[in-house]
Amino acid sequence: MGIDRAAIERIDSTLLPQLDRHHLRVLSHCLDSFQSMAAPGSTGAIPDKNQRRRWCQQQPVVADDPAFLDTLLLQLNAAADQLDQLALELGKPPLALTLDDLISAAEARCRG
Repeated sequence: MGIDRAAIERIDSTLLPQLDRHHLRVLSHCLDSFQSMAAPGSTGAIPDKNQRRRWCQQQPVVADDPAFLDTLLLQLNAAADQLDQLALELGKPPLALTLDDLISAAEARCRG
C-alpha cells in the first residue's frame, strides 16, 4: 500500500508550492488505496464508505487505533470527493485517474 519512490520524486520535481506537493502526495496515496480496495472487475468507481471502513479495519496499523481509523476515514472521504470531481471533469472513471492527471490538475489550479 502506498505510493512508490518514483511517484514521490515525480511530484517533488514539479514547480508546485510545497503545500500543493504535499496535498498531491496524500491524494495520490488515497487513489492508490482506493485502487487496492476495489473489487476485481469493478466499474472504476471509488469504493463506497462501507467498503472503505472494512478495508481500513483490515490494515494492522489502523485496526488497533479507533481514533486514527475515524481520522483516516474522514481523509479518505474528502479525497474521494476530490477524485470524483476530477474524474468527472476529465470524463473518466475515478480509479482510472493517474498521477499525471493529479499533477496536471494541481498545476492548472496553481496557474488559475
